[in-house]
Amino acid sequence: MANLPLANIFNRKTRTTVGILAVALGVALLLVLVGLANGSLEETAERIMNVGADVLFQPPDSSPFLALSAGVLSERLGERLLDVPGVASVAPILIGSLTKVKGQSKIVMMFGVDKASYNEVGVGLEILEGRGLARPLDLVVDTVLAAADNIVLGEKMMIMNREFEVSGICRAGAGVRVFMAISDMQEATAQIGKASFFFIKAAEGVSVDDVSASLKERFEGYKITALARFSEAMRENALGLKEFIRALSIFAALISYLVILLAMYTTIIERTREIGILKALGASKTYIIRLVMVESFFICVMGVVVGFLFSFLGRWGIITFFPTLSVDLNPQWFAMSALLGISGGLLGALYPAYRAAKLDPVEALNFE
Repeated sequence: MANLPLANIFNRKTRTTVGILAVALGVALLLVLVGLANGSLEETAERIMNVGADVLFQPPDSSPFLALSAGVLSERLGERLLDVPGVASVAPILIGSLTKVKGQSKIVMMFGVDKASYNEVGVGLEILEGRGLARPLDLVVDTVLAAADNIVLGEKMMIMNREFEVSGICRAGAGVRVFMAISDMQEATAQIGKASFFFIKAAEGVSVDDVSASLKERFEGYKITALARFSEAMRENALGLKEFIRALSIFAALISYLVILLAMYTTIIERTREIGILKALGASKTYIIRLVMVESFFICVMGVVVGFLFSFLGRWGIITFFPTLSVDLNPQWFAMSALLGISGGLLGALYPAYRAAKLDPVEALNFE
């Protein structure tokens, strides 16, 4: 009797497989999509933090999502920022974006930089191949984008109705994936003398918090963020991300609930005579309910394990075919997805279990 749940699972392989795959789909969907959202957010924040600057200076009411920024600051504001005690260097940045790379639709953020000041505030552009930003209409791409889209030195790219030449390949991991001279971007976008924000480097031996406090005092209302806390600021301002994750969680649990409900309900109908025999032999209602629930639990656990495998496979596929994307499979979400998959499945088994326990033995034995 104790082995009945396992025996039922292996005797009905098709139904069991469908149940396992349904739970696995919900688990994998939750892990991969949440991992993709969090991974992209964290990877973007990490690249900005890896620039090596200490403070991000933005216009009032700006978003930590730099792509949403516009060129609304005067580039000459950098001179006033240099006068603030503790500020060692300042680099103006103008934000732009590519919507197509070699004819393929793709959104890639670009930085228009002043090469000298950008190299002063942090690690700068580490050019691995080519001359870097040495001439007008020069373009530098990082190693990830170059590999993903087969971009080579000397290649011509039409950006903002101008023909740029790929003059350098830089090391990936700091800033964005495409760089050009800020003067070229200003001219192309009709934003002469404008910047979207400034990177600021604190003087050696000066606390970043002290520099931030001085900037806030002198430039009241401007958004000033210590880059060490930039990742946290992005998570807090990720509008809709929490709602997106909550909706995915409900969807994953709902899949488990409905499939297990259907599978177990069908099983109860198929096994009406068997249940009648068990009740005739003295099986209690509690035992029948436990029998159905244990079988559902095993199916859900196997579905969760398969879902974990699917999520790793999905992550591998995304990174392989879309190298510019990032998927963060956080251990916390493995536990959450397992809980949702198992609890959803067990809830789905409750009604079939109750129906099985209520069967009349005589009617069940006469069932055809």
